[in-house]
Amino acid sequence: MSRLDAQATASFSRTGRETSVERRALGEIIAMKNQTPNKTAGWTNTQVYTAIVVVLILGVLGGYLLHTSGTPSESSSATSISSPSLPPSGLTGAAQLPLEAQTKPLQKRLDANPKDVAALTELGNVYFDASQWPAAIDYYTRALNETPRNPDVRTDMGIAYFYSGNPDRALKEFDQALKDDPRHAQTLFNVGVVKMNGKNDPKGAIAAWESLLKIDPAYRDRAKVESLLAEAKSKVK
Repeated sequence: MSRLDAQATASFSRTGRETSVERRALGEIIAMKNQTPNKTAGWTNTQVYTAIVVVLILGVLGGYLLHTSGTPSESSSATSISSPSLPPSGLTGAAQLPLEAQTKPLQKRLDANPKDVAALTELGNVYFDASQWPAAIDYYTRALNETPRNPDVRTDMGIAYFYSGNPDRALKEFDQALKDDPRHAQTLFNVGVVKMNGKNDPKGAIAAWESLLKIDPAYRDRAKVESLLAEAKSKVK
């Protein structure tokens, strides 16, 4: 099952929910404001409110990408699952463990076998869920060095590049994922999101989302895609 799929519903896939990083940032800003009546460490009320607005806007724009890679058993079915979701807004189960506790057993597996693709992918997922994008990219890259034609992992790496502020590299990774699997629905969804929000290219987003619906007319989140399509078309003169 897709990891973004497994985390929530919203739109990259998500529906305007802020990510865990954005939620924490918003909480920190509010906490700072509540500590003093007018200023907090040099922040004026106007600056605080402006920062809150910026964080909320980022949450809306960033709240769409579909995270696709999972454990080996999950990844094998990811191409037929298309429920979107956000980077985690709340951690449950194993994700509540400290990062070191999650990564240590996986690192031991890599010590024994540096080419353990499942461990490399899962480490990428752990760092993805922790919003540590450079580390996630590093492990996804290492996994792809062993199994290059894995659109699930490559799409997740593209998402990590997007959140790192590199939409062009994200699109490059999505393009390769689609070469490996032209019918990869999550990748097409994410291409539309990045082109719309990262590149201000509504025509490109429309093309990606229309291709998605043509390839998979029964797409599970068809209503969401149709809504995004209508929004994109309203921006095309």
